[in-house]
Amino acid sequence: MQSQKDSVSLTPIGHIQTVFDHKFGTPRQGSLAPSSEATFTLSTEWGNKGMFEGLEGFSHVWLISLFHQNKNHRAPSKIHPPRMLGKSVGVLASRSPHHPNNLGLTLAKLEKVEGDTLILSGVDLVDGTPIFDIKPYLAEADRPEKFSGGWSDDLPVTDVPCKFSEEAERDLVQLITDQKIKDRERFVNLVAEVLRLDPRPLSYRSRVNERFAIVLAGMDVHARYMDNQFTVISIQPFVASSQDDR
Repeated sequence: MQSQKDSVSLTPIGHIQTVFDHKFGTPRQGSLAPSSEATFTLSTEWGNKGMFEGLEGFSHVWLISLFHQNKNHRAPSKIHPPRMLGKSVGVLASRSPHHPNNLGLTLAKLEKVEGDTLILSGVDLVDGTPIFDIKPYLAEADRPEKFSGGWSDDLPVTDVPCKFSEEAERDLVQLITDQKIKDRERFVNLVAEVLRLDPRPLSYRSRVNERFAIVLAGMDVHARYMDNQFTVISIQPFVASSQDDR
């Protein structure tokens, strides 16, 4: 039984704003979606203290976060990584968000420091995720000369082709005209990066030509999988509803 002295209370230093509105579609690692963007601003009690002074010289930072949307409060001892196609490993031998304390570790690219705000890219966190700590990436300490990826070394690389239908291309033109999407290339790259990883749950991957949707950068992106590739069908501004549980 855990004693009171072993209990720890943590307070977020802020909440990150990202292009991922829902868990579904959020990449499993930030580096797999380099076009993703994020902004982090320190909470008021930590602001105006120069806490980011000197950080501007670093290329990347570690973000320690909380998977606050996890609904499963019972930490499993084993999990099924999506790319293992049903096989299991111990939860502590994985990057699953379902660890005993639901803590996340993200290596994000630092684009710019603006006072108490960080502009980031290559993130894998849902919008509004609490951040507990930030540490600079130090290659001399964080990158070993020799390393092994364990069971992940034996897995095939997931890179499913992605194309945009004529309807989706027309949607893009209109959304850019309406200034709903300001950077076409970055948005298209983000969609392709997310779909190439096949975000669908394992149980859905046998369903060919079934329409599904993910929310990216405030856009409702509808796509389907057929002929060994993803096709983006339509792109519209996302409108939240009480029934939406993605």
